[in-house]
Amino acid sequence: MLLSVSLYASPLSGSFSAHLVITPACPFTNGRSGLHNSDGFCSALDDTFVMFDTDLVLTLSLSGLDMSSSTVLTFKGVKSQAFTVAGLIGALTFKSTLIFAPSLVEIEYVRSPGSLVIRYCINFSIPGDLTPPFLDCPTPDDLLYSLLEETGLFHPAVAHLLFSSLVDSTGMLDDPLSLRKIITDLGANIAGLTLSVRALLANLGSVSAQDWEAGLILAIEGQTLSGITVRSETWIGARQGLECWSECSPLERHYGGKIVPGFAAQEEKIFIRNLNFAGLTNHFRIEFKFGQNNSVLNGLTYMEWNTRYRFDLLGLMLSNTLRFDGNLDPRFDSLLTTLKYGDMFITAIFYVYPASVPVGAGHWEIQLAEFITMFDPPGAAIITDDLILCIERFFTISCTAGILQHNIIVSSTIGSLTVDLRVILYGLASNFHELWVDTNWKMGFVNLKASLVVGADIVEALAFEIAISF
Repeated sequence: MLLSVSLYASPLSGSFSAHLVITPACPFTNGRSGLHNSDGFCSALDDTFVMFDTDLVLTLSLSGLDMSSSTVLTFKGVKSQAFTVAGLIGALTFKSTLIFAPSLVEIEYVRSPGSLVIRYCINFSIPGDLTPPFLDCPTPDDLLYSLLEETGLFHPAVAHLLFSSLVDSTGMLDDPLSLRKIITDLGANIAGLTLSVRALLANLGSVSAQDWEAGLILAIEGQTLSGITVRSETWIGARQGLECWSECSPLERHYGGKIVPGFAAQEEKIFIRNLNFAGLTNHFRIEFKFGQNNSVLNGLTYMEWNTRYRFDLLGLMLSNTLRFDGNLDPRFDSLLTTLKYGDMFITAIFYVYPASVPVGAGHWEIQLAEFITMFDPPGAAIITDDLILCIERFFTISCTAGILQHNIIVSSTIGSLTVDLRVILYGLASNFHELWVDTNWKMGFVNLKASLVVGADIVEALAFEIAISF
């Protein structure tokens, strides 16, 4: 449930939310994820698993200084607290956060071997072990990524419940609250350059035997007169990743990097944006790694080149992303094309990649990976048809006639009520998998939300939220 109330005249503001998720205890499998409940047989009256949590966020603003706190409570009591102070001293901005929790999970960003897209892996967890069901680094874990990010594999409420139950089953929530993380950000603008420092401190030990490790992220960014932006990041004792604690709810995550014990140089990143040439807008991302156990993996590891072009006369926009490995060999290319015609938007996504069995050197294949049609007439429902196609490079046996997944999405707003319907099919207008129904009713400062997830055989989940801001 989620509840919100606002007092504009007061320096104190905040929100209170309550969230309830119910799922049956009878056995069912959640689609391609492989996760399933297994406690008896389904019947009209059955046992359930229930997750309940509340979030309280308070912010006090005084003379340019913001002090905030967030508290998460579950059936086990207070499961995490975070306290933040942020402000401005002259040209220096600062923000410092202290996090108290029973557990800590260090998740590293790794790139999948096929397409070089970002995925997650477990680098460290305390006090329990989350591997299995998740995978140790450096193996990319699609399941972990899909539970923490909205990829369409799980309804967000179901993903939260599944991850919370997995964390709880390993004893990660049994320890008392202790100081687990300190995050401090400093920033300043000097002579047209933006300088920033992020300091990370993490307790990788137990409550009784603490083990603090430190990390530092140094960044400098500037812009030329022609609008080209250049940014450099140096990662010391840290790598790209996220840290989460307790149940890893959205309030219990930090995406600004993860700790690597030893406080040695780990990564260097260079970003070049808005480089315009012949009407094309180009963006580059270059990554270097250091301190790897295998020295072959040190040095340049990844480069990304994104090019964008807009045909205003035709209402067509093109965005092409080419990914290179550490040897600067092109490994994967994705082309996104979007056409606007009246109230209709048509998006086609193409994948281009080296052939599995190349006919000759440099032989590549191109396939249509996704086709999205959206109809958005004024004052009416938004209808989206999303076809995800099977492609040879990532072929899966669950494909039906070349269709991996067919999503039909309808969104409508009537006054203060918003209704979103998503039908998930594992074939072209066939092989029904799930129906997601999400409603949101706003009454002043109060939001009421309800969600229903219906599978092919059973009701898989019910979720309710109430929100108040003040």
